[in-house]
Amino acid sequence: MDFEFSPIKFDNTYNIRDSVYSILRGAILDGRLKAGQHLVERDIARQLKVSRTPVREAIQKLENEKLVTHVQRKGVFVAGFTKADAEEIGVIRIALESLCCSIAASKITEKELVNLENINQKMLQEHLQGNLTKAVFLNKKFHESIYKSARSPHLYYFVSTLRDYISPFTQLSYTKEGRIQEVFEEHADIIQKLRLHDAQGAHDAAKNHIEKSGKTFVRMAY
Repeated sequence: MDFEFSPIKFDNTYNIRDSVYSILRGAILDGRLKAGQHLVERDIARQLKVSRTPVREAIQKLENEKLVTHVQRKGVFVAGFTKADAEEIGVIRIALESLCCSIAASKITEKELVNLENINQKMLQEHLQGNLTKAVFLNKKFHESIYKSARSPHLYYFVSTLRDYISPFTQLSYTKEGRIQEVFEEHADIIQKLRLHDAQGAHDAAKNHIEKSGKTFVRMAY
């Protein structure tokens, strides 16, 4: 592997397997481990300073998530996303995030709306200053703030888990010239519908935003 992990420390209450899984999963989803990269169990265990058992168990969980694939007689490799994967994730994201917005429309507070406006403005400013990583982080924060304002714990869990998968999509689509301004305006439209407590309008604004983001990524990546 080109990327190397730093050793980790555990206290007695921490599940080692879950920690190793979280570290590997995060490295795949944020692009530190690239598609096609070979994952060698013993090397990962050595770098993290853990036994091979939790690494093996973590890799099995990642294989169940389709984030890694086992190639017979060759080993385990980071799977990456196909065009079909990206399109499927996009459809699911539209359904969940549109639902979040429609529910949030009846529950969101003025304080939460002002917070969304501030995040959206900061996101645009960071991008204009060339801070793409910060802009992507603020975009994620914007969406997570809406999830929380829906006050639906189970929905929050499902949509937050899904968002982990789309970080690479967002990173790439934001490099398209003019896309960040479009995102800013699409976010502003969502905020306006939420402020009006217009459930259908918020649903449709979110759907429009996510469809455009998905199409931008697919055009650029494939």
